Amino acid sequence: MFPPVKIVSGGLEIREFESQDAIQVAAFVVAGDRTALPPGSPGVVADVDGWLAETVHQRRLDGEGVHLAVVEGASGEIVGSVGLRDTDWRAGRSEIGYGVRASRRGRGHATEAARAVGRWALTDGGMRRVQLHARLDNIASLRVAEQAGYQREGTLRLAQWDGEEAHDLAVFSMIAADLEAAGGAR
Repeated sequence: MFPPVKIVSGGLEIREFESQDAIQVAAFVVAGDRTALPPGSPGVVADVDGWLAETVHQRRLDGEGVHLAVVEGASGEIVGSVGLRDTDWRAGRSEIGYGVRASRRGRGHATEAARAVGRWALTDGGMRRVQLHARLDNIASLRVAEQAGYQREGTLRLAQWDGEEAHDLAVFSMIAADLEAAGGAR
C-alpha cells in the first residue's frame, strides 16, 4: 500500500483526486479533454463521483499505484495528472505517467510533477526504481523525462501498438542514486 500523497513543489500541489474535484473532472469529461485525467478515468459524467469516491483511493490502498491531480497552487485549477502504475512491490518498481491539459502545456508542470512524484516514490513511497516509457515521436514527453532527472536507458523497439502501427518506446528510470547525484532527496 502506498502512503497518502500530498506534495507541494514549484507552485503545484500534487495530491490524490478528491470529491471536491468533481466539477473540474466532469468538465474535462464533457469537453472530451482527457489529457488532464489518468488512464481509467471516467468516460461519462455519471461515473465521476464513484471514481473519485472509490476507485482513486482503492488503487492506492491496494498498492497498485496512485492517481494524482496536478493542481496549480495559485488558482486551484487542475492542470493535469501524474500517477504510478504497474507497481511491483517485490522488485520495488513502479511506472510513472503524466499528462497536462493542452492549454497548460509548456509551463513546466509535467516536468515538475514527474520530478516531484519520482522523488516521493523513491523516498516516502517505498520504491527502489521509478520507470517511464515514452514514444520516440513524442518529443515533449522525452524532454519532460530528461528535464525531470530520469536517466535514459535505451529503446524498446516496436513495443507499443496504437491500433494502426507499432512504435518504439524510450525507457527512462530514476533511482535513489540519481537523487543523490542531483543534490539529495529533498
